[in-house]
Amino acid sequence: MMRWRLAMVMVCALLAVSASAAPSADRPDGGAVPAGPVQPAQVGQAAEKSEAASAAVARFGTPLVCLWQHEPAVDITSVVHDLGFNTVWTDDPEYTGQRWEDTQMYHALQVPGIRYVIPKIDRAAWGWTQEGSLKTARWIAELSLQHKEIIGLYLNDFYDEIEEGDRTIDQWREIIAAAKSVNPKLDLWVPHYPHRSNEQRAYDFDYQGVVLNLWDSQNLADAEKHVATARAQHAGKLLIGSLYINRGGERRPHWLTEQQFKDTLTRFVDFINGGKLDGLRVYCACQLVQRPEYARWAKEVMGGLEKPAAR
Repeated sequence: MMRWRLAMVMVCALLAVSASAAPSADRPDGGAVPAGPVQPAQVGQAAEKSEAASAAVARFGTPLVCLWQHEPAVDITSVVHDLGFNTVWTDDPEYTGQRWEDTQMYHALQVPGIRYVIPKIDRAAWGWTQEGSLKTARWIAELSLQHKEIIGLYLNDFYDEIEEGDRTIDQWREIIAAAKSVNPKLDLWVPHYPHRSNEQRAYDFDYQGVVLNLWDSQNLADAEKHVATARAQHAGKLLIGSLYINRGGERRPHWLTEQQFKDTLTRFVDFINGGKLDGLRVYCACQLVQRPEYARWAKEVMGGLEKPAAR
């Protein structure tokens, strides 16, 4: 009997020591007792978030916080500083021999805080010729070999051009081939417009980045659905959300309300923080300057962007 009692005492003592060593919700080192075993679904969700969030962060060390600059004369220094943009989508004209130092790309990179630029091949509907587009594609590809800040080439309104009869798919392929002949590693960025049902038009060439353009205010309420659709369609690609402050242009101005603007930008910030988007883009610099209230609202919302841990 005495031996049995002694054994029980020793077992209880061991259990007590083990319990005191286990993590506790009250421990000063911040340890916490798990609420229960981690379920497979939780592991999958965590892995999915980590994988999605790592695309831009792993490559650039940060989400791509982009400003579309359409008017070279507009000074973007203050909005870059106030809103934390790190990338500019530039609007240089066709290549006709201009020097690097005279380009919008160069001048954007002189603004403190800007780390990257993404130039574009613009629309034939707006006057770009095929010959000029080919020269520009080769020129930008050559510049990207010299200036690593050029992280991609945007094929502006790809399917819009085809559907509206302004450029053929073969012409686009020729432009892509011209760029790749100079720099095979140059990333190609393509648009995804829900209001044009682009989810029904798959890209059959290799591309690396996608801009989800919520151009029509009717799409704003369904932003989460459109992000999920684009993420599924463009699996493995960089995906950023793009917001248009004024979707009608000068001829038919349609400025987003404060609520529409803030709600959509808040969704984008939440999607970036949650690993569902690799960044965002605001269209455009001149409108933020023209209507400073939008810059004010953007600052309120974009302050919620989480900063990745230093690598």
